Amino acid sequence: MGFFKQIRRLVYLAALLGFTFFELFHSRLTRRTFEFPALEDGKLVVEDRMLHKAGSLEQNIRNYVDELVLGPVSVTCAPLLTKGVKLRSFMYRDGTVYADFSGDAVLPVQGGLPLFDSFLALNRGIRRNFRSISAVKLFVNGNEVFFSEFDRIFGPDR
Repeated sequence: MGFFKQIRRLVYLAALLGFTFFELFHSRLTRRTFEFPALEDGKLVVEDRMLHKAGSLEQNIRNYVDELVLGPVSVTCAPLLTKGVKLRSFMYRDGTVYADFSGDAVLPVQGGLPLFDSFLALNRGIRRNFRSISAVKLFVNGNEVFFSEFDRIFGPDR
């Protein structure tokens, strides 16, 4: 009787493992990391989120940027951009991301990072989560922000 009990347990375990691997490989979710400044000391804190996979890389990147604009889940962190900022337009072409934000993106966030550091964290987050990207161009109301500084940090063709 003990032998059949052990076999039954192994069958249950195998079925559970099979179901787990099926869910893992057929899940439409992917893990993405976000960095937000802690209200206490301003140091960047990493948040993991599961985002739905879209049909194209452009849509996956846009979903990531949309989530980033929403801000942190944790109440102990400040958002990178002011509440109410909108992503006006977004495009991914030839390895370059173009993201244009509404004008309130230049307003300082209470307890947040300085404006340059916020856009730098946004730029780094996009590059970290999507390795195939060679450049990130960020705009506010159609005007590119910190382009020469980002070129020095990431290189003009990176």
